[in-house]
Amino acid sequence: MGERLISSGLRSPGLLGRKPIIGLLMFIFGSLVFAIIAYNVVNQGPLIKYDLPIAESLHTLALKSSPLVIDIMLAGYPIGLYGVAIIAIILGLYFLCKKFWLELVMVSIPLAFGGLMFRFISKIFMRPRPFHLFDNQTWPTSPDIPGFPSGHALSIIVSMGFLTYLLLPKIKSSLGKVLVVLFTSLMVIYIGFARLYVGDHYLSDIIAGYAVGIAWSGLAYTSIELLFQMHYLRKEKLNHGKRSHK
Repeated sequence: MGERLISSGLRSPGLLGRKPIIGLLMFIFGSLVFAIIAYNVVNQGPLIKYDLPIAESLHTLALKSSPLVIDIMLAGYPIGLYGVAIIAIILGLYFLCKKFWLELVMVSIPLAFGGLMFRFISKIFMRPRPFHLFDNQTWPTSPDIPGFPSGHALSIIVSMGFLTYLLLPKIKSSLGKVLVVLFTSLMVIYIGFARLYVGDHYLSDIIAGYAVGIAWSGLAYTSIELLFQMHYLRKEKLNHGKRSHK
């Protein structure tokens, strides 16, 4: 991005800890959207009536696409999986070296438990992926795992959201802030669309994954910041008490 970080390092701005209502609203909004979509998936409601037509249209388009386009779309799987993991590892090592314990927990716990959450929820719904319906050539990347909600959509929201949360307060120029938001937004859109394009997910899988990612981000990041705030306050009170008794 070409912007210089302030001297304190890449730290959490602490906004969610200071204003936990933001995280609460994220949790409520994401949970509500997921609940509505899940209800429609289970009961074949009207909100999923476009799932199959969209999947069939994209499959037809994919069959006519060039190998380069297919490769770009297939790359969404490793980028959404290993790319997110690489970002988390790099940030984790940085926070570990700097002894930024709050940020280390924020980059590790939400992503790790987000993956477990996807596995747990997908096993409950056991929704087949759309490529099972196609007789023509398909490019499945997750054939043995149920598709609702999308784990890639969940993890990209959690990781890109955290990256944006870290970087925006550190970037000085408006252009730099726009570039950060543009990059993270495009990553979220690309991963979601790529998973649709290759027939690994229905549209409702992707939206549900985004919704779970928003809800989980709000809950996890806010809770972590609040817990660390309480820890620091208790530590400060203890130190104050020791100084006052001297």
